[in-house]
Amino acid sequence: PALAFWFFAQRLCYGLLMDLAVKLGERSLLFSFAALSVLIVTQLAGTIFMFQSLRPSLPMLAGGASTPDTRALRQQWITSLAIALLPFFAYYVGWGLMEGLRRSFLTEYIFSVWEKEDFRHVLKLKGLWIALAVAWAVRWFSKRRATATGHASWTALATVCEAYWVFVGVAAIAQAIKAGQEWWHERAVYVAVGDWWESPTALFKTLAPTKRALAPVWDFVTTAAGAVALPLIWLAITAIVYGIDLRKAQRIDAADAPLERAVARFKAMHFTLRMLADKASAGWTSKGVPVVNSLRLVLRAGLPALLTLCVCWQLLAFLDSWSWRWMQQLVGPKDPAWQQVEGQIYAAFLNTPLSFRPSLFTDVLRVALLAATFDRAIARLPRSV
Repeated sequence: PALAFWFFAQRLCYGLLMDLAVKLGERSLLFSFAALSVLIVTQLAGTIFMFQSLRPSLPMLAGGASTPDTRALRQQWITSLAIALLPFFAYYVGWGLMEGLRRSFLTEYIFSVWEKEDFRHVLKLKGLWIALAVAWAVRWFSKRRATATGHASWTALATVCEAYWVFVGVAAIAQAIKAGQEWWHERAVYVAVGDWWESPTALFKTLAPTKRALAPVWDFVTTAAGAVALPLIWLAITAIVYGIDLRKAQRIDAADAPLERAVARFKAMHFTLRMLADKASAGWTSKGVPVVNSLRLVLRAGLPALLTLCVCWQLLAFLDSWSWRWMQQLVGPKDPAWQQVEGQIYAAFLNTPLSFRPSLFTDVLRVALLAATFDRAIARLPRSV
């Protein structure tokens, strides 16, 4: 019931704020981005609370209290929100998990607003730099207040401002990347290399057969990596919510004796070399280290735990994709007006064809799966971690 409550609370906020964003889009996309920024924060907060509602059911995190203190529990939820919201958002954006929200807004915006502003020219929106300056000032003040008071409301406000920057910045970056790609694709070098790759010269006869032979292997590797990566990404998010920041390698390295020598050698390097290495590995440490640490964390619970996580994750994705079609085949053809009314009931529990969000059943089961996997994984870690 608690998971269902937070799921429907997310859906309610999603529907209301998405409608507000589309309505504000009639005036300016900048107002829409503000509503979408609040929307993403409500979704992140709802997900954090879904995980926290499972905390009493996890043996390693429950604390063993038979009658938990309501006041302490409320403070724990607020603290979790204050600590996890910003890194959760950074990780959520870094792995492109906001694309569903972006596509959902774009779809509704196209079909609802008559005088549309061009998404491809975000930098030409009126008042853009004023809006960004205000967002930066509010974020700066909110982060200072969050550091001073530790209250979750200031963290939430800072995350709203960062989300606003992301919506505007990603649109501008995508515009620049597309322009660069179009320029590069028109160059003679690109065309020549593309023609050579498709039909290599006699000097490189073995390239085409090798490419054809490796294509199935490459497809299998990329498919398997994609099947494993997303569950591990979400496991890292689960760890952040429950208080272990897998973005920091030392949280897991402390339990790995073989890695202590490599860490010691790195620390013994000259300060300049260490700084260069940190700069060069910034992208990897922000995105790759959490995934590797998630893999290492779940492998501590045993290979069956990893297989269970990945197989069940993909099974839930399969059910989420096909459940609506199965429901239609089961119900059979009906009058369109009757289907429109009854379909609203099914849409509350199943994923519709035009929806960019998971259904109730798969979302709830996915959160439970991640929480259970995390609990089993940390049971194998030393108590100091």
